[in-house]
Amino acid sequence: MFIGLVLLSNLLLYRGGLTVDIPPAVVLGTLIDMLVIIPTVLFLFVLRRKPTLSVFVPLFFLSVLFIQLVVPSGVKSNIGYLNTGIVIAEGVLVLSECLLMIVLFRYFLRWKRIFREADGYHLLPRMKKANELTFQPPRLTLLKKGAGLIVTDAAAIRYSLLPHLDTVPKQEGAFSYHKKSEYLGVFLMLVHAMAIEIIAVHAMLAQYNHTVAWVATILDVYALLFIIADYQAIRKSPIIIRQHDLHIQKGLRFHIDVPIHQIKTIHLGKEPIKHRSSLSLTLTGLETPVPDFVLTLRTPLLAYLAFGRTRSVRTICISVDEPERFLSELQSKGVEFLDE
Repeated sequence: MFIGLVLLSNLLLYRGGLTVDIPPAVVLGTLIDMLVIIPTVLFLFVLRRKPTLSVFVPLFFLSVLFIQLVVPSGVKSNIGYLNTGIVIAEGVLVLSECLLMIVLFRYFLRWKRIFREADGYHLLPRMKKANELTFQPPRLTLLKKGAGLIVTDAAAIRYSLLPHLDTVPKQEGAFSYHKKSEYLGVFLMLVHAMAIEIIAVHAMLAQYNHTVAWVATILDVYALLFIIADYQAIRKSPIIIRQHDLHIQKGLRFHIDVPIHQIKTIHLGKEPIKHRSSLSLTLTGLETPVPDFVLTLRTPLLAYLAFGRTRSVRTICISVDEPERFLSELQSKGVEFLDE
């Protein structure tokens, strides 16, 4: 609510006709609001987590976009340095990624060999294993973290631009979870909306600032590729049940390997579960669906999220295209079913 009030007050200040002459100090106050106050409140009281580049960088560009759209052209001369700052920030970001790629290229052949030899049914766990074996601590800990950040980007490029490299597993024990969901309609809607938005937003922003317009276009194109890659990953990464493990990868969003003996119980889902110690393998359509099953774990397990993040989980909500066969398969492995 505080963030909304800050945004509304700045919007009314510049676009509500409340003032005629806006002094430079007021514009500076807006910059402090958008680039300091709002990020601080967001991380401390809303997200309640340490600042990370994966969240801070998009937030920075969104704040700059708001400033460029709201501040009238007549007073933008007072913040001409902001455009220079945008170019410098974007240049530093691109340069940092290029330097990281150059350093990582030294180990690429080794990483590629380990990746090809890695056992696994899904792409993201194989990439994670290749990172762990290639960049072993303590000497290469920093490189390991850097590689963990770009794994999601690399997977997005592979799934969206090189889809022939991955196929749908056909083995016994594979369970798809996208065919009977409403997510295909949501996916097509998002793709069409993003394609239109890329053109419309660029044309609109170009009237105010070409730098911001191209930054927004690059981010929109990446978002479109990410959406396409996420759906490809969902389609090509079914749940895999083996003799001793349950292998899960939900698109580009997370992956986790669950030992069968760590599954305490499985029961029918009654309502959507939303808390930090839970993972959801349901695909949301127009409404939040009730999961077919809820797995309760004996001890918390670590799930690996996008861009190197992790989360400790105790329950996993699952919906599959063949729920009866899925339940039967887990029961045959000794998992207790609670028919509540």
